[in-house]
Amino acid sequence: MMENALNVNKKRLGIIGGAGMLGLIALLLVLFMSGTVFAAFPLSGVGGFIISADKITGTNFKLYPSLGETENKPVWAQAAIDLESATINGLMLSKNINTESALGSYNVKSVDVIVTGGDVVGKNLKLRVSGIESDNTLFKNLQVKEYYTDNPLNVIDLQAPNLTLDHPKLNTHFLSAGDISIPGMKLKIVANMKDGSKLGDF
Repeated sequence: MMENALNVNKKRLGIIGGAGMLGLIALLLVLFMSGTVFAAFPLSGVGGFIISADKITGTNFKLYPSLGETENKPVWAQAAIDLESATINGLMLSKNINTESALGSYNVKSVDVIVTGGDVVGKNLKLRVSGIESDNTLFKNLQVKEYYTDNPLNVIDLQAPNLTLDHPKLNTHFLSAGDISIPGMKLKIVANMKDGSKLGDF
């Protein structure tokens, strides 16, 4: 019997894309059943940028299978997430870029591009992810539905009017927003040197 709220306490919620869409569908089902961890970050050989926060709350959440481009793959299985609105407390968006071939002569191994902000408010958010972690995940009135269709991308979805993620981390490949406000936004470029030191961290 499904309760009005599904609470996965102190476990990480994870979704990884596999070589085939059936693998992703199976992972979505196991996600609903147990909340078991499927992926660490970053996902080796896939790519992505990391969105992390103290908390994310959203309305009209929907998750469904998708295919999309990543840094290292022309096509890869992903989970599409739609939110009508979202509040992101303590946003950090980061991307590590291997620059050894271009900046190796300056002893720069890689560069981290980091965007931070306060309480971010966005509308009509769309994301494509290959991994999600959350210390505590709360869905209100969660529904998991499957459909009779020849298209594996439309065979199943997860929906909930309200979603809360505590200390989430998302391995993301696409993000768009109809409107978004990022108070106190900061952008910094951090060079990771070959000797392990960092330059530009402020």
